[in-house]
Amino acid sequence: MFHKLHKHREKLAYALIAVAVLLFLRAIFRAHAMPLAEVLLDASVASSLLARNVPRVIDLPMQYAYPVRCIERFTFGVAIVCFIALLLRRLWA
Repeated sequence: MFHKLHKHREKLAYALIAVAVLLFLRAIFRAHAMPLAEVLLDASVASSLLARNVPRVIDLPMQYAYPVRCIERFTFGVAIVCFIALLLRRLWA
């Protein structure tokens, strides 16, 4: 069963890269109309998706593996903080 999913891993990575590009475009073009937390959420989720999936489709030298992993973790943390901020804002608004 898992060998069938292994064949589609690269396709899924390309799809998630496309989603990340769309999130970046949304953050850029709707920045004036959205709250800052939503813009940061979109941008951080997009950069986390890119940091996770770009190394799956292109070969990176080993010296870049750790910095890319750190970027992924940091942007994922920022996304969680922005998501919690948005939840709290909606609960008390």
